[in-house]
Amino acid sequence: MNVVSEQQPLVVGSVGPYGAHLHDGSEYDGSYADTTDVQTMREWHRPRMQALVEAGVDLLALETIPCQEEAEMLVDLLREFPTVKAWLAFSCKDNQSIAHGESFQKVAQKCWDSNPEQLVAVGVNCCAPSFVRTLVTGINAERPHAPIPLIVYPNSGEKYNPQIGWIDRDKCEPVEVFIQEWLALGVRYVGGCCRTYAADVTRIRNQVQRWRDAHRFHCTPE
Repeated sequence: MNVVSEQQPLVVGSVGPYGAHLHDGSEYDGSYADTTDVQTMREWHRPRMQALVEAGVDLLALETIPCQEEAEMLVDLLREFPTVKAWLAFSCKDNQSIAHGESFQKVAQKCWDSNPEQLVAVGVNCCAPSFVRTLVTGINAERPHAPIPLIVYPNSGEKYNPQIGWIDRDKCEPVEVFIQEWLALGVRYVGGCCRTYAADVTRIRNQVQRWRDAHRFHCTPE
């Protein structure tokens, strides 16, 4: 007998940072935000988002965003597509700040509060896994009854050297060793970014299943 899963895969359209098309590396630090006005970024993003929506994606991933101005603009631009939902993920340079230097938690909270109707989660991607715990700890401390759903999909922790490529893999802990801790901190969507392979996704999934099995609710009659 063939058993068909009722779960259907979702197709997510990636909306990356404005700086990526400049070919100057500015997407890694968000420095383009210092010289590019918000309207210019908006006009660049709009047709790309529209193309993805018209193609029928289930969600948009506003991801690897390095600066506050672009993030706020994207969340606002999302309103032009009122039937579409999205997640917002920032690139971070350390365990406190997004790549351009603003506080991750402050920017994440502000963006979520500006459009909770269309955002399904806010979080980080394309950063070292070791940054995540401090980045997300306490972000929902002042909102226990309406927490922000958190999404986390960092890279492998390797560093990129323009001359020789990715280095220091032997110094990295596998992403899956962090999964249990992240879920305990309230993260609800996990995955991997750069240098994440199919085997890594399988190990991440196994860790998620272990956590779910260990935290199933057992209702007790009062």
